[in-house]
Amino acid sequence: MNRKPLNSFMVVGLALLLALAGLAHAGEIKIALDCPPELDKCGTYVFSKTFSDHLIANGLKVKLYPDQALGNEDEKLDQVSQGLLEVSNSFLGKAGQLDPTIFGFNLYYLFDSISHADRVIGNTNIMDKINAGLTKNGVRLLALASVGAFSGLANARHPIKTPADMKGLRIRAMDKVQAEYLKAWGASTVVIPWAEIYNSLQTGVADGYLNPAIVPVMFKHTEVLKYYSDLKVGVPFRIIICSEDWYKGLSDKDRKIVDEAVAKGVAANRVWQTKIEASGINTLKAAGVQVYENTPEERDQFAKLVRPLYAKVTSPEIADMFIKAAEANR
Repeated sequence: MNRKPLNSFMVVGLALLLALAGLAHAGEIKIALDCPPELDKCGTYVFSKTFSDHLIANGLKVKLYPDQALGNEDEKLDQVSQGLLEVSNSFLGKAGQLDPTIFGFNLYYLFDSISHADRVIGNTNIMDKINAGLTKNGVRLLALASVGAFSGLANARHPIKTPADMKGLRIRAMDKVQAEYLKAWGASTVVIPWAEIYNSLQTGVADGYLNPAIVPVMFKHTEVLKYYSDLKVGVPFRIIICSEDWYKGLSDKDRKIVDEAVAKGVAANRVWQTKIEASGINTLKAAGVQVYENTPEERDQFAKLVRPLYAKVTSPEIADMFIKAAEANR
């Protein structure tokens, strides 16, 4: 298997981390969370709670670990690939480092809705193509979990109506792909890990970020961010990944239980997403943020600037596959 190697210091560190956390219980399924365990605010937690409840109800041992308890995004990905961590709620871009096919879900203004993206997932072999690459590196994509409505731009400076309003802003990018989009709109960018974002906003290192409306509320960033523009740029997916060694090592009975738990977790996440899509903007307003609801014509100005980048932020082949799949399932 062509897996990313861990250096000796990382191996020792991870071994100590797992030992200190008391993870040596035989058969225990560890799930690394990525947000506060709040069912009304966190979509990935909704998935994980539903997923773990089904496993426990069927006799499996499960333990949920708080955000950052088992390390940052890179460390969690390494642990999953090495079989040290069974399940992780993770950043889509990290899996893209192992196989770029998944970056097709990051094509802004490609999907009309979460249900549109779900039709692409359910009616094509795209998930199989993604896993064909990921599993060679010890990682399996179990599901894509929504974290809210389509993303908008939260910032501390002023409302964003058109790309012209982006000039002079430095926006946090979660990765190089997102940085390409932001630059096309005229903003400068800085890639900042999520764990460091609050301090970066407070100190002015970054003026804002792209995310669903519920996110600034969930992480209390409304203390700094005062404006939100509802750009509806794309599907707000996080990924649920698992160790391929663990998954393949399950008995047929237990693998069936896990697959059922995934389906239940996705269903619960989508019910939550529908509710939060309706309430997220109002929650943000209640927190004191000034919300600007961009018109379709204004959003189209943003869309026209990023669509030519599809082949650059993925590849021509991946972009073409996703564009055709999106059109066929619109």
